Formats: sequence, structure tokens, C-alpha cells
Amino acid sequence: MADERSLSAERLSVSSIDDVTAEACERVPSVQNGALVHLAEGMLLGGFGPGGAIDREPLVRAALRCLGASNALPRPSRKALEFVEYAFVSERQIVVILRGTLRPTIALALACARESNLAFVLSATRQALGCIEANPELVQWGL
Repeated sequence: MADERSLSAERLSVSSIDDVTAEACERVPSVQNGALVHLAEGMLLGGFGPGGAIDREPLVRAALRCLGASNALPRPSRKALEFVEYAFVSERQIVVILRGTLRPTIALALACARESNLAFVLSATRQALGCIEANPELVQWGL
């Protein structure tokens, strides 16, 4: 019984979410930093890249401002939430923020090098979010 508890606690660790997010985003061209955000709670679920959670805070805040916590929950007036994505291009970075299609309460925010092709970044980020949402462990995490 104790072994089962330690195993389930190990599966639910933050590093697991970080690993799932990092693995899914490996194909995104020139990705530098990433954050998986819980929109309803306004918190970082997992991420990857140099630094720690504090370094991903700008991505979390950007996702919350773009997609908003008030827009994270389904409304009775809509059949389903629209798929929403944002892309910001600056001199040094491309920042892409996508809301989940299967789980609209989560969002993926990525910062990529500016040299990347925007179309490739968007396409690869959509695929990465699809992989994250399809992960069966997400259900175990209660997301």
C-alpha cells in the first residue's frame, strides 16, 4: 500500500508536468522558454527552459491577460469555447499563447527566438498543445 502511494505521488509531481510540457515542445523551432498555465487559477502548472518558475512568470501573466480567467470557464450561452491563440513578434522573440481545445482551462505560452518562421512556430505549438492535452496523466492531475 505504501509503495502504491509513493508511486502515485511520484506520478503527480511537478517535474512530471514539466517533463510532459518539455517533451511536447521539443519540435517547436528555437523554443527558449515555455509555461503550461491553469487559467482558472492563474497559476503555473509546469514549464521548461532556463531559470525557474519566477522566470516563467511573464509568460503566465501574458497568458492570463490574453485569455483571461473569466474566459476560462464554459458559458451556457456558448456551445464550446473558441480555440484562441495569440502571437507576438518583437525584435528578439516570438511569443505564442494558445488555449487548450480539449481542456479550455489550460494554456500553453512559449517564447521562441525571432529567427524562427512564425507559421512553423504556430503549427508546432498547436501540435505540442495537442500532445499535452492528449496525455492521460492530465486526467490524473485533475485538469
